[in-house]
Order: sequence, then C-alpha cells, then structure tokens
Amino acid sequence: MSKILVTGSNGRFGKVIRSINDKRLIFRSKKEFNILSNRSIINNLKRFKPKSILHLAGLSRPMEIHEKDIIKSINLNIIGTCNLVKEASKFGIKVIYISSSYVYPGKKGNYKEEDALKPWNNYSWSKLGGECAVQMYKNSLIIRLCTTEKP
Repeated sequence: MSKILVTGSNGRFGKVIRSINDKRLIFRSKKEFNILSNRSIINNLKRFKPKSILHLAGLSRPMEIHEKDIIKSINLNIIGTCNLVKEASKFGIKVIYISSSYVYPGKKGNYKEEDALKPWNNYSWSKLGGECAVQMYKNSLIIRLCTTEKP
C-alpha cells in the first residue's frame, strides 16, 4: 500500500483531506513536520517512507500577511517548499504541490496550463516561487486550485 504524507494537515485544505478515511494518508501538522527544518523533513521521510507527499503546508490567509510580512511569506511558501523538494528528491519521493490560480493574471478565467503566468500580489508571487522548485523536480505534480474566501 503506497503511503502519502500530507503536510499542513491542520490547515484549510488539510482539514478537508483529513475527512477522507484512507489508511494510506499520513497527516502531519506544522509542529510534526516543519518545512523550514531539513532535519524535521528528513526524520519524517525516513520514519514514514512515503511514496508521495501532498504538500499543503504554507501561508495563505489572510492575504494581507503577504504584504505586511514578506519574510514569513518567502520562508513558508518558497524556502519551505524548496527544502521539501530537495529532501524528497534524495529519496525519490513524488511531490504533489498545491498551488493557486492566483499565478494567472485573473482577467479572463478558464486558464490552461499553457497560458502565461502573471502573479499580481505577493501571495501569488510566493506560490509561483514554490512552483519553480517543484517544476525542477521531474517526479512532481503541480495543482493550481481556484479558491474563494467563502464556499
């Protein structure tokens, strides 16, 4: 049975994924899996030996935080993702990165993968920064979700 390690399992999407009753999913919170610590990443990968990582950890809401605290935004969405990709690549673990449709200009909708990217705020720049590291690793998948403040 292939194990899937889920980072950021106490966040917005993590809580939804937690509702799926699948024994393959290994949920790790920020305290259990610190993407800013290579040691934490390595320890988790060695302990659980996942085939894939569903990377949900990062900084999203409130949007203003990305303007007020760019260091936090850079650390969690870019550097943390880079750390995860570097260590996962050493173990040959697939990385599934949840990004955002905010990387598109937001003018027309119904974007395709081939459409030009044009981040328009610090949040979208930070998600695109994370995508860059994931894109370099061939054993990866980037999913750009379109979300709203309220369902």
